[in-house]
Amino acid sequence: MAKTPDYEYLLRPVSSVKGISERRASLLARCGVGTLYDGLTFYPFRYEDYLNIVRPDQLKENTEALCYGRVVSAKSETTHLKRRKVVTVVIENAGGYVKGIWFNQPWMKERFKEGGKVLFHGVARFSSYGLNFVNPDVVYLDDDFHPDDYEGRRLPVYHSTENIAQGNMRRFISDIVGEALPHFKEYLPAELRREYSLMDISEAVKIIHDPQNRSEEELLQAKRRLIVDEFFVLQFGILLTRRILQKENYEARHLEPGELIKKFLSILPFKLTESQLSVLSEIKRDMLSPHPMHRLLQGDVGCGKTVVAATAMLMAVESGYNAVIMAPTEILARQHYLNLSKWCEKLGVDVLLSLGGMKAKEKKAVKERMESGRPFILIGTHSLLFMREEIPNLGLLVIDEQHKFGVAQRALLRDNANIPDTLVMTATPIPRSLAMTLYGHMDISVIKKPPEGRMPVMTYVVTPDRLEKVWAFIRKEVQEGRQAYVVYPRIDESEKTESKAAAKMYEELSKNIFPDLRVGLVHGRLGKEEKEQAMEDFRTGRTNVLVCTTVIEVGVDVPNASVMVIEDAQRFGLAQLHQLRGRIGRGKYASYCVLVDNTPLEGEKEEGFYQPLLMTANKRLEVMARTSDGFEIAEADMEQRGPGEVFGEKQSGQPLLLIANPSRDKRELSQSAELARKILEDYDAKKLPPAELENLYTRIALRYGPEFTIPGF
Repeated sequence: MAKTPDYEYLLRPVSSVKGISERRASLLARCGVGTLYDGLTFYPFRYEDYLNIVRPDQLKENTEALCYGRVVSAKSETTHLKRRKVVTVVIENAGGYVKGIWFNQPWMKERFKEGGKVLFHGVARFSSYGLNFVNPDVVYLDDDFHPDDYEGRRLPVYHSTENIAQGNMRRFISDIVGEALPHFKEYLPAELRREYSLMDISEAVKIIHDPQNRSEEELLQAKRRLIVDEFFVLQFGILLTRRILQKENYEARHLEPGELIKKFLSILPFKLTESQLSVLSEIKRDMLSPHPMHRLLQGDVGCGKTVVAATAMLMAVESGYNAVIMAPTEILARQHYLNLSKWCEKLGVDVLLSLGGMKAKEKKAVKERMESGRPFILIGTHSLLFMREEIPNLGLLVIDEQHKFGVAQRALLRDNANIPDTLVMTATPIPRSLAMTLYGHMDISVIKKPPEGRMPVMTYVVTPDRLEKVWAFIRKEVQEGRQAYVVYPRIDESEKTESKAAAKMYEELSKNIFPDLRVGLVHGRLGKEEKEQAMEDFRTGRTNVLVCTTVIEVGVDVPNASVMVIEDAQRFGLAQLHQLRGRIGRGKYASYCVLVDNTPLEGEKEEGFYQPLLMTANKRLEVMARTSDGFEIAEADMEQRGPGEVFGEKQSGQPLLLIANPSRDKRELSQSAELARKILEDYDAKKLPPAELENLYTRIALRYGPEFTIPGF
C-alpha cells in the first residue's frame, strides 16, 4: 500500500511536537504513545466533572464534586504517632464547612490566603478529620469571582505513569492532538454518514479528548463514531483478506476419505461425538473444494480437537500430500508426537518430529525422510518456520493454539507458491461476537460437547487458612493412586509482590508437607532436558505431586491427575485459570480444582476444607467456581478485561480494540460491517471521491501498516 502524506505525518514521533522533549517522549512511550497517531487514539478512560459547583452543605459522601468556598484557615502540623506533616485548609460557603487535607506536603499551606476563593475537586469523605477532601485538585479563583459566572467543563483522565502528573498528561495529549488532527481526515462519504447518523471523525476525536461543556449526548455520539471507526477498519481488513485468500495459488486436490480413514476410526478406543463428526464434515467439504481451506476450530479444553485434526491430516496423507502441525511449546509438540505416533504406527503412516534443539544427526534423519517421496505427518514448534522450503508437497497445515503465534509467523509459514489448506485450533474459547471480529476472514467450527465419560471438574475457592486441609486431601487422593498439580504464579520470590513462588514452595512441599511423597518441579527456566524429565516422571507416575508454573497451561495430558491446587489464584486471568483447570479431569476419575484466594472475603465461611461458590471479592474466581463452560468464561473475561486485552494481540503496535467492545456494541458492529461492504463496493466501482479514497488509504495503513495490500493499489 502506498504511503500517503498524512500517513507519514501521523507516524512522526511525539518528540516532533513543540514542548515535548526527548525525556517526556520516553515517558509517553511507556504509556504506549510513541507517534502522533498513538496520541490521537490514546482515549481518556474517564472524565472529571468540573461542570457544576456545589456548596459544602450540598456535598454527598463518596461522590465526585466541585466545591466552592472562601478560605477560613490554613495550618500545618505534625501528627504524634507517625510524625507525618499534615496541612489542613478549611473553606466555608453559606455556613457550611469542608476541609482539604494534604499529607507530607507542607508547602501547600503557603498556597492559600485567608479569604481567598477556591474550588476543591475530588471525592469528599468523613473521617476523624470530619468531612474532607484528601489531596483535592485546587482551582485558585480571582477575588471578583462569582459562582453565577462560572463556565464549567469536563476534564479527560488518561492512564499515566507515576512520572507524569495528570495535568501534564492532559497538556501533552492536547498538544499532540492539535498537531495531528488536521491529518486525521474523514474517509466516509457525507451521504453514508448521514444515513448512519455518524459524526465527522475529526470532530469526534476532538470532543473525546476535550469535551469542555458539551452535552452528554454529544459526548456519546463522539464515542459512537470512534467505536464504528474501530470496527469498520477491522471489518474492511477482513473483507480485503478474504479477497486475497480467494486468489491464492491452490493446487491441492484431496480425495474422498477412503480405507485409511476407516481404519483409523476403527482403531480409536472411543467413538467420535456428533459434534466432532459434524466438524469433520465441514473440514472434508473445505478440503475437497477448489479453494484453500481457512478454518478456525474452536473447542473447550478436553473436547477432542486433536483427534479431529489427526483425521484431517490423515485425509491429506491418503490423498498423497504431507501434513504439518505446529505447536506453541516443545512439551505440546512432543505430546502430539506421542499421541499421533501411537495411532499412526498401526496405519503405516510415518510421524516425524522436528524441534529447534535436536541434534544434527536427528535433523538429518528427518530431512532424509521428508525427501523420500512418501507422505508423512510432521510435528514441530516455531522452528518449522525456518524449514518451510524444505517441506515438499504440503497439503495441510494445522496451527495449534493460534493465539501463541504472531500474525507474521503464520504468514511466513504459509508464504509459498502453493498454499496449503489451513486449520487453526484454539482451546481458548472466543465469544462469538469477538470471533467474528477477529476471525471474520475464516470459517469457524465449534466442538460443543466433550466426549462421553469425561468427568466434570469440581471447582472450589478456599482461603489460605484452609491449606492444611487441602494438603490432607491431596495426600488422600495420592494414597488412592491419583496425582496432583500445585501451581504458583512465579518461579522465584520478588520484593515487588508477596505472591508465593514455585521454587521455594517446592522445597517446603517436598521436605515438610509431603516428605513421604515424590514431589517434582517444572517451570520455564529449567533446561529442556530437565523440563522433559520432570514432565515424563509425572506422566508415568514416578512423581505424585508436580509443583509448577503456567508452563503446564497448554497441552499437558496426564489422565491420572485428579487434583489441581492454584495458589494466589486471584493473580491469574480467567482464560489462564480455565486453561490450567483443563489439565485435570482428562481421565475416568472425579477431579477437583482448588483455587486459593487471598482477596478479602465477604460473608461467612463454611465448614470443611472447601467452600463451593464462596463469596469472594474476586469476580474471576467467582466465575470459575460457578461454571466450567469455556464460552461463558470467555464472555465474562471480555466483560471484565475488555476485548483489547483478552488475547494481547497487537498489529502495527496497537491493541486490537481501544474503545469498542463487540459484546456491548452490537449495533455498531453490525453497522460497521454494512459500511465496510458498501465502501468496498464503491471502491471496486471507482465511485469513491478522490479525497475520501486517499483518506481511506491513510486509515487502513494506520491500522495494518503499508505492507497490507489493497488489491489494485
